[in-house]
Amino acid sequence: MRGVRFLLPILVLVVLVQVGMTGAARAQSVFALTNLGQPIDSNDARMMGRGGWGMAVHDSLNPGFLNVASLTALRHVAVKFTAYGEKNKTTDEHGSRTTHRTLIPDIRVGLPIIKGRLAFSTGIQVGRSFEYRTLTTMTWFSEGDTLNGEKQFRREGTLWQIPTALSLRLFKGVSVAGTIGLVNGTIRETTDNFFLEPFNRIGNPLYLSNRRAQEDEFTGRMTTWSLHIGTEHGVAFGASWTPAHDLDAERKVSMGGVAERISSPWVLDIPETYRAGLQVKLSRRWRMGGDASLQKFGDFAGNDDWSDDTVDEYSMSFGLERDLSFERHGGMNNIPLRFGIKYRRWAYQVGGADVEEETASLGTGFPFHNKMGMLDVALSYSLIGDQSKNGMESKVWRMTFSVTGLENWW
Repeated sequence: MRGVRFLLPILVLVVLVQVGMTGAARAQSVFALTNLGQPIDSNDARMMGRGGWGMAVHDSLNPGFLNVASLTALRHVAVKFTAYGEKNKTTDEHGSRTTHRTLIPDIRVGLPIIKGRLAFSTGIQVGRSFEYRTLTTMTWFSEGDTLNGEKQFRREGTLWQIPTALSLRLFKGVSVAGTIGLVNGTIRETTDNFFLEPFNRIGNPLYLSNRRAQEDEFTGRMTTWSLHIGTEHGVAFGASWTPAHDLDAERKVSMGGVAERISSPWVLDIPETYRAGLQVKLSRRWRMGGDASLQKFGDFAGNDDWSDDTVDEYSMSFGLERDLSFERHGGMNNIPLRFGIKYRRWAYQVGGADVEEETASLGTGFPFHNKMGMLDVALSYSLIGDQSKNGMESKVWRMTFSVTGLENWW
């Protein structure tokens, strides 16, 4: 299995890079400090390059996992993983700062049980992330003393799922799929108060620092039903529906030590999600397409601190793609080209206004020997929020990489 042996060293390298970055300054948009955190684009680099659309993809050489009903086209075992690195400049009332981070949001495997008719897939997918840290100079008053120091807040964690699906071709041009996703995640929020002044007689801070730590652990299960109509050579349509589902949560709160830890169970009601997409073949090598999604977070319940500000989250994307050519055209004419734009309204408001995200992207890709996979890359630039409306904003450069390896099944 030469394709799989080729992928494993790359996967190990990416994981090592991710682990090695844990000590660096990691952060997302400043909006991840509040509410439901930051939605993560787990789309592969091919989709990211053309704006994020991919519900109607139906490609056996570069399969997309956004709509698993399309995986009935598989004729090989497909292994795909996606990673990205980003530079994020955030601005709020405290000023501006630039941070860098890496993330592996999606790893997938697809298996053609009956070629062209029945396929199995599974993987790991990150849905939302909560990484951000702040350090603020503070002044407190206690029993006639004026205390000077710093307040540090850290929020970290991810909400992720393991989707396992079966995809079935009902008849030519029509496929359906069912997915069961095991959902897990943790949000940790820690507040440290460092009292640096006044000093005692030997020069140490007179007041001891303290900490409040809160940890929410989530577990649950979700299902998704998917449909794909059409082929790679004409008009194609894809859609999916994820019904509302519950996440069981356990909150652990400690003040100053484990001896004072308090645990309490609760439940998050995650609303339903709709996705749909269309692609049209314009010529022998050019196609255009678009996707739309809606998650009805206006119906979100389970956390009063969050639900007061939640709104329906929706996105729209549009893009163009020039297909890879295996004929010799010379120069850069063989490789694919992708361009796209995307708009998303986040699931909650900040400062009484919607959080809007606008993204422009471009990308390309390079085939492996004997058409047994692809290396895709995409560059995107996003504007998140508006300082005049939300009191904060983020400007994000992101480089996304995806590696797809194919291996003969039998």
